[in-house]
Amino acid sequence: MRLIILNNNLKEALRSIGGGIGDNSNLPILKNILIKTEDNKIIFSTTNLELAISYLASGKIIEEGSLTVPFGIFSSIIGNLTTERITLENKDYNLLIKTDNYEATVQGLNPEDFPIIPKINNVDKYIKIGSEIFKNALLKIINSIQYSEIRPEINGCLFSYQIDYLKLTGTDSFRLAEKNISADQFKSNFEEGFETILPLKTIQEILRVISNEGDLSIFISQNQALFKTNELEIISRLIDGKFPDYQSIVPQDFKTELVVNKTELANALKLTSIFSGRVNEVKLKIGENKKFLEIYSADNALGENHYLLPIKTSGDNLIISFNCKYLLDGLKSLEDKEVILGLNGDNQPAMIKSPADKNWFYVLGPIKS
Repeated sequence: MRLIILNNNLKEALRSIGGGIGDNSNLPILKNILIKTEDNKIIFSTTNLELAISYLASGKIIEEGSLTVPFGIFSSIIGNLTTERITLENKDYNLLIKTDNYEATVQGLNPEDFPIIPKINNVDKYIKIGSEIFKNALLKIINSIQYSEIRPEINGCLFSYQIDYLKLTGTDSFRLAEKNISADQFKSNFEEGFETILPLKTIQEILRVISNEGDLSIFISQNQALFKTNELEIISRLIDGKFPDYQSIVPQDFKTELVVNKTELANALKLTSIFSGRVNEVKLKIGENKKFLEIYSADNALGENHYLLPIKTSGDNLIISFNCKYLLDGLKSLEDKEVILGLNGDNQPAMIKSPADKNWFYVLGPIKS
């Protein structure tokens, strides 16, 4: 193998695939990057056996071939090179890196020892969607997902495809977020609906490396998913299990509903949470004067504070406690100036909604007294 590639192209390739590096002491080759040429393309790949990322870079291929080298040292060298053109050459399983004023040899391994990058068998069925639309939808629900060793079925996002919509849902059992994407925002030739669970790590990589420009093609098989752009391919195992049946906990109506400025609410929560203690508890109170929401927290060792916020409200008076961090996570998903908060007493789940986006909601359980 011998090729010439521009510095910026190589750095972008390494940035894109770095998240696929594995950390398995029994398989040290997972810390390597595979470099190969195929059909006049330069392909850089990494895998941790659960997730594989490949980047197709442009360059001048002088001699076809392949090689695998440690990602860490290779990335460190390239990250510090400033010359525009870089030559990569394979010599007896070692990688020779050359520029006008620099030369290095990195010990590599036989590329046949590198794990096989899996392929999706059925690429005839697809979903094509704007990358920015899909990423924005993931951003709306990712704050509700946390890794759990006890319940692997909630270690990702429910990807529910139906003919007339695509629904993404995340939960960590304390809060839940759902985002619907209507059929006029994507194209698909799947003839029937299906559900699967995308791992959190895969979601994080999509958000990290997929550009907001252009379209994203999604291919789903029985146990794998492929996310593909012109330059990038992310192929991931799917989570085996049944996502929780959450519809019964989603409130359909509310005894109390209030509208408040999102930025002011977020600032009030950050300020009052200084006294919230280890459990991050803040209390929200709507009293007789329904023009204001009182937010307060107290700690025996720290003190207490109160904050009054102007609101528009209807319904019953109440006092309800929340984990401040979880409440703020819901607000982070909003792009609107105002937020709607629906409540059903101090022991029932609350809902954060957007006045402008009817296809998203965030459900949060209170801290019960």
